[in-house]
Amino acid sequence: MKATEISPSYEVPWTLDTGYCHDGIPLSNGVFGALIWFQHQTVMLTINRADYWDHRGGTIWRDDCTYGHLKSLLESGDFKGARELFPTTLMNGKEKRPTRLAMGRIEARLKPDVRLVSANLHMNEGEARLVCRRGEREHVIELAVVIDKPMLLLSGGEELFESITPVPSYSFEKTKAYFDDFGIPAPAAIEDGWVQELPEDPACAVRMRLRGGTFAIAAEYGVDSEQARQAASALLDSVSPSDGGYAAATRETRERWLALWRQAADISLPDAEIERMYYLGIYRMLGNSMPGRIAPTLQGPWAEEYRNPPWSCDYHFNINVQQCLWPAYGSNLLDSLKPLFSMIDGWKPTLALNAKRFVGIDDGYMLGHSVDDRGRPVGGMWTGTIDQANTSWVAQMMWQYARYAGDEAYLLDEVIPFMSKALRVFREMMETEGDRYSLPVTVSPEFGGSSQAGLGRNSTFFLVNVHFLCEKLLELDEKYGIDPDAAAMAADIREKLPPYTAGPRQFQEFGTKPGLELYLWEGQPLSESHRHHSHLAGIFPFDTIQMDDPAQKEAVSNAYKSWIDKGMGRWAGWSMPWASILHNRMGRADMALLSLHLLREVFMMPSYATRHNANYEGFCQFTGGDTMQAEASIAAAAAVLEMYVQCVRGTVRVFTGLSRRFKDASFAGIRAEGAFLLSGSKEGGKVKHVTVYSERDETIRLVNPFEGRALIRKDGAVVGTEEAIISLKLRSGECVTLESGVHLVTQSS
Repeated sequence: MKATEISPSYEVPWTLDTGYCHDGIPLSNGVFGALIWFQHQTVMLTINRADYWDHRGGTIWRDDCTYGHLKSLLESGDFKGARELFPTTLMNGKEKRPTRLAMGRIEARLKPDVRLVSANLHMNEGEARLVCRRGEREHVIELAVVIDKPMLLLSGGEELFESITPVPSYSFEKTKAYFDDFGIPAPAAIEDGWVQELPEDPACAVRMRLRGGTFAIAAEYGVDSEQARQAASALLDSVSPSDGGYAAATRETRERWLALWRQAADISLPDAEIERMYYLGIYRMLGNSMPGRIAPTLQGPWAEEYRNPPWSCDYHFNINVQQCLWPAYGSNLLDSLKPLFSMIDGWKPTLALNAKRFVGIDDGYMLGHSVDDRGRPVGGMWTGTIDQANTSWVAQMMWQYARYAGDEAYLLDEVIPFMSKALRVFREMMETEGDRYSLPVTVSPEFGGSSQAGLGRNSTFFLVNVHFLCEKLLELDEKYGIDPDAAAMAADIREKLPPYTAGPRQFQEFGTKPGLELYLWEGQPLSESHRHHSHLAGIFPFDTIQMDDPAQKEAVSNAYKSWIDKGMGRWAGWSMPWASILHNRMGRADMALLSLHLLREVFMMPSYATRHNANYEGFCQFTGGDTMQAEASIAAAAAVLEMYVQCVRGTVRVFTGLSRRFKDASFAGIRAEGAFLLSGSKEGGKVKHVTVYSERDETIRLVNPFEGRALIRKDGAVVGTEEAIISLKLRSGECVTLESGVHLVTQSS
């Protein structure tokens, strides 16, 4: 429900000055993706599938790779022995990891007398439109990825193109080197494309067809080359000129995209860059995790053609997957989370086996940080393989979904068991010291990398994850009554395990000042700029910090100051939206806004796609390169939503995250915990109204958004209150409007 009328602009003008594929217009149906970019007289169509894998290789799980053995090696100082517990597959003398593969591109060369005039993305229809001029006549070329087929369609270009050339990824030096190193044969050229056979994965055929003014490109699999060719041909046959060609074939695509945007939350802000960042972030999230399709990877369906994508384009569960879905909650697009949950559900036997191998229990789940689409470790940073917080972070996302959706069945049947099994693995990793527990082998993601400096005792990140599980399990036990053993375990751990690790404050401007701050782990403060804000995860996303506790408030405030003091010199693109949210949760709305502008300026391409490294030198150490990662551009939308609505420890805040420089702003249909949909507006620097619609019988705790008296319109009556926290018990389908009492009195007088 959108109680405030907002009419967003979904049309995005695109630059024609594109250097490579990631400068292009992204199109996707959640599986098949295309990037539309331009070189001289050529329209480049880079294509890929989010399920296009070479699954061979990866980390080998040795029989002696147990937590007990690992701990004993580390305690004896044998770091080399500990590292060797996680060997990687070697093939032809080189490390072989599972990886997503580059697919290729189609080069559509325009005729010499055709001039490309403009390009636009129409987000609300999932379509790109190119305007060309030939003589005095203007032509419009429309492009869309069909919503339910791995196929790109192009209309209206038949008389404009001089040639259409298929270019498989093997044509490029870097991809050819990978294929040759690891025994992947060269693709077989066919009359209308190519077929790529793989050693252990299905063959993939890319075929093209121009018929009746509609140009189609399809990519489909088969158990062998011939079956892949036939499958791709069948897809092309489904687009028939007699059935209406492009318009008919893309009708459902447009309708599906329009429906998603009608559902999505709207925002209005007198800052065009931030507005566009929000809407494009939502668009990319849908393209990377379309409901009913595939869970989001580092690049989603937009992997480049000239090399295999960086970091295998895999599933990184220590921040990247999460950021790709952060906006799903507030934007009211909860179904975008379901591909991830469905994939995790299919991995449960693997996660249970991991827990059995590592800590020897039959009722645990364990997930590594970098895995393929089968849940198997890809390789790389071995310390991430033992990062059990990856598992609890997935549990947090599941819990958050249930709370935002009001889905009690999912909460009881899926979330509670998953949380309990994640906690049981943590419990097996604990040591008992008197009446206290500790976690002797922990990480703070990516700090220290794969070196000995990357491990410590009682990392705040681990402790926060554990306490999140304990807190929520106990809350759920109080409300529903859950597994008594799980509840008892949670209560025991919550009492005996510290909530975080703290040490003497580091930031000392003039002289030495007393006080504590959050540490990464025991004896390890934030000693340098670090891209992963893991020690602040208790602020967001785990929301375990209680700022009404003086000790916790002091430790967090001092850690925040030290974090600022260490600066952004070693940050990556994905560090920025998380930092924006952290600033906002700490009451620094202007810094939250600046963080997003820095993301736009320093890490975003002209296409608003985000790089891992900075665009230029001088801001941070990570500079140069052409690595696109999707998560920062998507998480930016979540940071924008935080400006309007925040859910903090069961209480909803409205407009508190919006910089005071914005006197006028509005939002419609932002979802909050408890299955509430909120809308509101601000005029002349004052909140004008907030509307709350409830999808369930539920009570909302709302921070009074007005300066003093609030008027509540409910059940045909008007009630006034000056309470700082307004508690409203609403029925399913009930809508309540809050207005400023002071504002109304001033108007009437």
